Parts: sequence; structure tokens; C-alpha cells
Amino acid sequence: MTNISKYDIVIVKFPFASSLKYKARPALIISSETYNTNQRNTAIILAISSKIDTKLNFELSIENWENSGLLKPSIFKAAIATIEKEFILTKLGRLSESDIQNVTMLLKKIC
Repeated sequence: MTNISKYDIVIVKFPFASSLKYKARPALIISSETYNTNQRNTAIILAISSKIDTKLNFELSIENWENSGLLKPSIFKAAIATIEKEFILTKLGRLSESDIQNVTMLLKKIC
């Protein structure tokens, strides 16, 4: 899947550290439109987790998680990665405007 935009929520193949196996996980595209069309075919993502009980004090809950295509209440994790677009399996949805404002604040805190 290569047709992505900033603030899309996608499912990404995350590798296990000690194996060649992968697990599908939700992530948020945070790279710009210019970056998303780069020749390296990569994207910058922010991790999303449904383990809300492990939330750090500066990590934020996703307010409109259902409208964004997520299956469970979730949080933005303080984990950013660059991945190859071939690891993006599907697009779930897009963040609401209020969640875009929240993730912008989170990125300012962690970057």
C-alpha cells in the first residue's frame, strides 16, 4: 500500500526482535505529504497501542478512536519509526481534528 496521507491510521507489520515473524499493529502516519511521495518508499509513523493501562503521563488517549477505525480504546505511544511502505498492510481510517491537535501537542513534547 503506497497511497497514504499524514494522519491516516494504518495497520503495519512489526517484526518480532528474535524472529522472522511479524505482528500486525496500528500506527499513525506522521510524515508530510512531500515525504510520503519520496523515492525511498518509506513513511514515518507513531505507534498506537490499546494497552491504555501502561500509558506514560505525557502519552495521550485517542478521543475518537471508533471514528478513526480502531477496534479498541487506544493511546498514542511515544515511539516514532521510519518504515518501508511495503510493511503497511491496510488503512483503517483518519484522525479527527481534535485528535490531530492532541497528537501535534504530543509530538512537540517528545521531539
